[in-house]
Amino acid sequence: MKRGTRWLAMAGALAGAFVLGRVHAEDGMDAPDDMAAWTELGKPGPEHAELMQNAGTWTVESRMWMQPGADPVASKGRAVLTALFDGRFLRQDYEGDFQGQPFRGIGLTGFNNATREYEDVWTDSISTGLMITKGVATEPGRVWTFSGSCAGPGGKRIKMRSVMRKQGPDQLVVEAFCDMGEGEAKCWEGTYTRAK
Repeated sequence: MKRGTRWLAMAGALAGAFVLGRVHAEDGMDAPDDMAAWTELGKPGPEHAELMQNAGTWTVESRMWMQPGADPVASKGRAVLTALFDGRFLRQDYEGDFQGQPFRGIGLTGFNNATREYEDVWTDSISTGLMITKGVATEPGRVWTFSGSCAGPGGKRIKMRSVMRKQGPDQLVVEAFCDMGEGEAKCWEGTYTRAK
């Protein structure tokens, strides 16, 4: 192990021990029992297994509505979905185009055992912020609904809702709806087809 990597690993272990020690001290928890609870909480479950079924390479055809009632802007892309940390998270690496320009995005989706919610983070090459949403499986293993918000021009909050539908093992359809204060309207739709 390289010296820098070894120091980083040691610092991470010490920071983890410090945080757990603070939790024990503040909550009066017994360390062995608390570690068992943390270990149990960190185990991937059926919700994680359902998400991991989406790992793979996908072609994406999408449409974006810049404002309600406008004609959609079509684009194509490729998404690679990868299982991380023994199936705890699903990472998306997206490459495509938007209005003739290269477009790249990174997403991370997981299921938080503590809150019993799905969590999703997204950022891309035309943004400087993170879009963070939380959701539920409205039809376990088939339909997931996420909601949250992001900041638009002038810092105005835009409410976001997305629905991901699994149409079978080789197709996902994602619809996103935006509300800038005048009611919700569809702003994006993507059809993911598993590459053969």
